[in-house]
Amino acid sequence: MKQYHYSDGVNSYGPISLEELRTKNINPDTLIWTEEFVTWKKAREVYELKDLFANISSPPPTPEFGRPQNFSGNPQQENMQNYQRPPKTYLLESILTTIFCCWPLGIPSIIYASRVEKKFYAGDIVGAEEDSANAKKWMIINVIACVALWIAYLAFFGLAIFGSLMNGY
Repeated sequence: MKQYHYSDGVNSYGPISLEELRTKNINPDTLIWTEEFVTWKKAREVYELKDLFANISSPPPTPEFGRPQNFSGNPQQENMQNYQRPPKTYLLESILTTIFCCWPLGIPSIIYASRVEKKFYAGDIVGAEEDSANAKKWMIINVIACVALWIAYLAFFGLAIFGSLMNGY
């Protein structure tokens, strides 16, 4: 059974069934999401809900080219409408740095990276951006720690080899 999420511009609600969604006080501009969607859609764009808004006329034309007018008066909802894709996850980079660098420091990066898209599509855009930033931060910490360990390793063994050469061994 298909599960839906809807947002009032500040909070997201769900998962709920289509029948439950129809009982909610949604308008044509309410944001709706289900697993089949790439990003949030306005309720009037969701095929299953078109009959709810059949008698409602379309909104007036936008005053500016390319920028939709925000009728809700809620700037948070306008910001959500402008997002087309989730923030960068850094998942591939996190996995590679974990494999080739220092795995204990790579694990937090992978955990944060794996939560980015889930939070974004659930409507938690701020949480998705924070997790993306944390994944990047831990990936950079991992690379810096790896470089520092290799420098210390080469310095230690370089000095040992240099010392043995000086003593004639």
